[in-house]
Amino acid sequence: MNSNTNVEVRTRSIPTAAALICQGFEPVRVVYRDHGGSQIVFAPESRAALDRFLAMKQRAEAMLEGSDGLR
Repeated sequence: MNSNTNVEVRTRSIPTAAALICQGFEPVRVVYRDHGGSQIVFAPESRAALDRFLAMKQRAEAMLEGSDGLR
């Protein structure tokens, strides 16, 4: 996670972009790149929401990993 709140948020992840949009952040543009694919760009103000989303995603992934083999 990037703690610099003045840097725009760029993602190629549709679920990440959707999570930011659901929280009220609109993409400011799409950046086309020849190598690595296009990126959806959000304003720097979306950084805290991105950090929360990534923390909760990591928590959910850990929950699933912890439950593997318990069935």
